[in-house]
Amino acid sequence: MSPPRRRLLSWYRRHARPLPWRRDRDPYRVWLAEAMLQQTTVAAVLPRYERFLRRFPDLRALARAPESAVLKEWAGLGYYARARNLAAAARMIAARPGGDWPRDIDSWLALPGIGRYTAAAVLSITWDLPHAVLDANVARVLCRWHGIRRDPRRPAVQKLLWSLAQSLLDPRHPGDWNQAMMELGETVCTSQKPICPACPLRASCSACKNNLQNRLPLLSPKRAAQNLRWTCLWIERDGQVLLWKRGPDELLLKGHWGLPEAGRVRARPGAVIKTVRHAITRYRILLTIRNAQSLGPQPPQAKWVARPRVKRLLVSSLWLKALPGPR
Repeated sequence: MSPPRRRLLSWYRRHARPLPWRRDRDPYRVWLAEAMLQQTTVAAVLPRYERFLRRFPDLRALARAPESAVLKEWAGLGYYARARNLAAAARMIAARPGGDWPRDIDSWLALPGIGRYTAAAVLSITWDLPHAVLDANVARVLCRWHGIRRDPRRPAVQKLLWSLAQSLLDPRHPGDWNQAMMELGETVCTSQKPICPACPLRASCSACKNNLQNRLPLLSPKRAAQNLRWTCLWIERDGQVLLWKRGPDELLLKGHWGLPEAGRVRARPGAVIKTVRHAITRYRILLTIRNAQSLGPQPPQAKWVARPRVKRLLVSSLWLKALPGPR
């Protein structure tokens, strides 16, 4: 084993955080963690992970669950396509002969919502199969360690980094190696103020040797935030509220139940009840909610729901913020 490999694995085994998905190598728990951690911090995932497992303790429980129940349990984590894909993939795995978990990367990549990173993470951590991972943390470590002065988000650089990650993988301990690389990027080789004195790779790190650790990786400017203004209607009659099922072509919150936007239902808008500010990825939403009166039959996307049931159907925190107080 090369000295950098030995140092990194030794560091990981001493300093790895006791995260709940590291307690065993159960593929369901590892997969669930990886799905939740996409675009979401460990701190945000920890309480939701345990709660999700109490509701859906294993693959078959998740496979049997209606999508609405899965989305409700996912509420607040955002990026809801992850939850839909998780449930759909669980049904596909449960339907395999014997309900056996796939153990090759092509079978994993054929599942909805599974990319190269997630497939490699589950296969290496659960079964010690030799597949390297590449996420933002690993890319940052590789760019600094090997002095790569290019934007890691560009396709050509991504290809280079995947190849480099695979070449560095410890074939005897691929699961530990992948987790060590991710842990290093998450806790030491951080995007801001990396803690180089604590890094097990500092002796061979190009960025550290050349005092470039605060300049690498070279990232292109992010796209500017886009401001959106929505006006939605609170339409209530006889103890029921009119909700709207958003279609698959919506810019945001595809397939969600929400309050109907003005102009989509037959209604006479009234006074403003409240305004809400909310961010979804790069979008900054200013939402105005107005009282309104229903006018005649409504489109098929609209549904009257008993007021006590409204919160059960509204998953996104945007809509929960938008709800008026008790009446």
